[in-house]
Amino acid sequence: MMEKDYEIVVFTDDWNGLPFSCKHLLKHFLPDVRLVWVETIGLRSPRLNLYDIKRSFQKLAGWLSREEAAEEKSRPHNLQLIDPFQIPYNQFGFIRKLNARLMIKCLNRQSPKQKRKRVFLTTWPFMGGVAGKIGDDLSIYYRVDDFAEFPGVNKPLIQKLEKGLIENVNLVVASAEKLAQFEPDTKAHYLPHGVDYDHFNVDRNLIEKPEKLKQYKHPIVGFFGLLNSWLDLEVVRDSALLNPEMDYLIVGPSQLPEHQLPKAPNMHYLGPVPYEQLPELASWFDVALVPFKINDLTIAVNPLKLMEYFALGVPVVSTPLPEVIKYKPDVEIGGTADEITLAIQNVLASDTPEKREKRKRIARDKSWIAMSLQLQGWIEAELDL
Repeated sequence: MMEKDYEIVVFTDDWNGLPFSCKHLLKHFLPDVRLVWVETIGLRSPRLNLYDIKRSFQKLAGWLSREEAAEEKSRPHNLQLIDPFQIPYNQFGFIRKLNARLMIKCLNRQSPKQKRKRVFLTTWPFMGGVAGKIGDDLSIYYRVDDFAEFPGVNKPLIQKLEKGLIENVNLVVASAEKLAQFEPDTKAHYLPHGVDYDHFNVDRNLIEKPEKLKQYKHPIVGFFGLLNSWLDLEVVRDSALLNPEMDYLIVGPSQLPEHQLPKAPNMHYLGPVPYEQLPELASWFDVALVPFKINDLTIAVNPLKLMEYFALGVPVVSTPLPEVIKYKPDVEIGGTADEITLAIQNVLASDTPEKREKRKRIARDKSWIAMSLQLQGWIEAELDL
């Protein structure tokens, strides 16, 4: 296919970090659209915990290292990674301006010799100082969370910065309907999260049970994802205590200190699993959980794992997130430990091959490829291509 006549400059998380929606969405533009991936400092300042310390050392090593040849060879065609030096304290105005100046200077040096239109796209609310200053013909805010509600951030500041960014950009693409509700809303587009269907469409009847799961008894109630303060692990613990005959498996890296992880005799923390191995492991879940707390942050969340669970065909029990409730009765909803426990027991008793196939069909229709084509259509309409 012929290369498109535009490029997208992306300001978001690291390409080689944990799987996240922006990468899932935009990787399907490759190789037809050139992506310039600017790996920016995140929303909050680093803290003295193992996760942040490790992340800080990785960023510092990336800035100091010049050994990129091997990594470049494995990089998808038409993807360019840029990791400009930045100072990780964006809550201070003078540092935001300095970081923006460094990124603008870096991007203007990267302008291709071949003239093509340029699209600015960011997932970060503090990038208003860069939008419109890198020769971009179209600017997009891909709004995937209500960042002002994140723990540990300066809420009034983030609200102010995000408001300015929304006013500045041409389009806002929101992953949840609540995130598309602002004034003026004429530039808002709702684009729910998709799924890498082929990756997660695993039939456990055709594979051997992973060694690390052989010690656990069925039914297995499982969760995978990043462990953070917005998860209601206490309600999971309480449900586990009500279902002693089941094993509850929690899979994923943790940003929480060990002493904050709720414990139960049948609740097991397996730690992180490589993305490549995750579907085979999760296919052995008999029930999958989406256990988010319900608060001002999470009511705007569209959890990636919902469609990933559906692609596996696994029954899902979730707390009452607005973006999940839409899929009733194909997902069971419960807010308390008693309700979640009853929902788990109900789906185990009523699950059928037909219901599993229906969940897979829903996920297939919501693939990241389909979402990517939708975004591509909006971009090319705005660029009059």
